[in-house]
Amino acid sequence: MILLDQSPLWVVYVVTVVLALVFAEIGFRLGLWLRRRDPDSGRTAISGAVVGGMLGLMAFLLAFCIGIVINQHNGRKAMVVTEANAIGTAYLRAGFLGESDRDLSRNLLREYVEIRLAAAADESVLESTLTRSEEIHGELWSIMEDNVQQGQSSDIMALLVDSINDVIDVHSLRLAAVELRLPELLWMVLYAATMLSFLLVGVSSSADGKRDPLAILLFALALIAVLMIIVDLDRPQQGLLTVSQTALSDLLRQMTTPMP
Repeated sequence: MILLDQSPLWVVYVVTVVLALVFAEIGFRLGLWLRRRDPDSGRTAISGAVVGGMLGLMAFLLAFCIGIVINQHNGRKAMVVTEANAIGTAYLRAGFLGESDRDLSRNLLREYVEIRLAAAADESVLESTLTRSEEIHGELWSIMEDNVQQGQSSDIMALLVDSINDVIDVHSLRLAAVELRLPELLWMVLYAATMLSFLLVGVSSSADGKRDPLAILLFALALIAVLMIIVDLDRPQQGLLTVSQTALSDLLRQMTTPMP
């Protein structure tokens, strides 16, 4: 959700906990009001069954969403390694080109890795990074076209063309992986179920007319913490659980180390 993306994780956590406590208090007051109207309303087992069923539904939703975002997170990490391998292969095979094209291609690939790492560290440069990445694709492909048109059509040249093509293809796959997020509707259902759960817990806790603020607070802190794990994993380069760029960082180190 856009609102979740624009706010730091700790702000989302605090606001969600406060909302949960507010709904619990509303539920408590609602329960007291219902018992004043009908003193026998809290003596049936139905209310307890509803609360238990709602909490069971919340557990299912949390497990379901965590499974989705963990798979997406692992997919993004795998794509970083795949991209690093594709760029590294293209960088090595560029050595088969003539000196000028070899240096130009390797400089472009080195710049490509640098701007990818910059975009991962600072999302504000993402748009400019995407634009420059596509420009580098075009420049690399032009080098390939020029060499083929000059008669460089050997099997080695074919391997080089394939490696550049892989770099371009992985770029599209990484974009798709980043844009793969939990549907907004699922977020709305998850948050609505969370607030409804605390509302029902508040109603249930009003059975004896006494609040148990510590128990409600601890329950809110624990449950919302699990919810924040989902929020964090759904945001690729924000929060605590970001996608590691180690593979690209290692590749850049290898590229900047003078070759013997």
